[in-house]
Amino acid sequence: MLSSRYAPAICVALLAALVPTIIHSYAGVVVPDGRTTATIPTTLLSYSSAPTRRGPNWGQNHFDSQDWFERQYVSGGDTVVLTVVRSFDLKALYHHPELAVAYRFASFNRFTTETPAGRPDMPVHVLTNSAGGAVGLYVLHYDGRFIADPIRFQLRTAGELLFTGRKPMTLFFVRDDTVPAGAAPLTIPAAGLLLPAVGQFLGTAAAARWVPAGGGSSA
Repeated sequence: MLSSRYAPAICVALLAALVPTIIHSYAGVVVPDGRTTATIPTTLLSYSSAPTRRGPNWGQNHFDSQDWFERQYVSGGDTVVLTVVRSFDLKALYHHPELAVAYRFASFNRFTTETPAGRPDMPVHVLTNSAGGAVGLYVLHYDGRFIADPIRFQLRTAGELLFTGRKPMTLFFVRDDTVPAGAAPLTIPAAGLLLPAVGQFLGTAAAARWVPAGGGSSA
């Protein structure tokens, strides 16, 4: 039989477990930030765009997202595919997003993180193949900051999410299927569109026009 002297401690423990259960399972509390992918224009730098053939339910099916787009940006002989997805399902975005975004279009077997010159706060996840071919670049933005290490991010936010509603994460993913052999990832046309897209989304005029001048530095 349980002693009554343990009752207060047990009640506190049960309450601590009950709070996150109510917040996430029953109430489904979320904390919108007022941003939307619609702020990213269909024309970026000298590139104009058109939607790809993704079905209308693609974002919902893969990322539990109601706010997303995928466009093909073209300028002269350059073609870049930009996919932007917002979701409260954080793991769906940071855990190998290329499996959904680039599946059947590109194969990657090398994963690194680089930082653009002048933007040490914005780590870029670089996806390449040792045999050459397509290059994918993506950036993750959450609660006013960019994510370099998803594992550390998960550990950092685990405690916060016990007692607060979920906040949205944004994935910016660019893909270039025709990259010259030996090209540094942060010098290709896809990289040239990445920061302008992020800048337009965040409303950062200073970041709305950026052309990589070098290969970046490994993080």
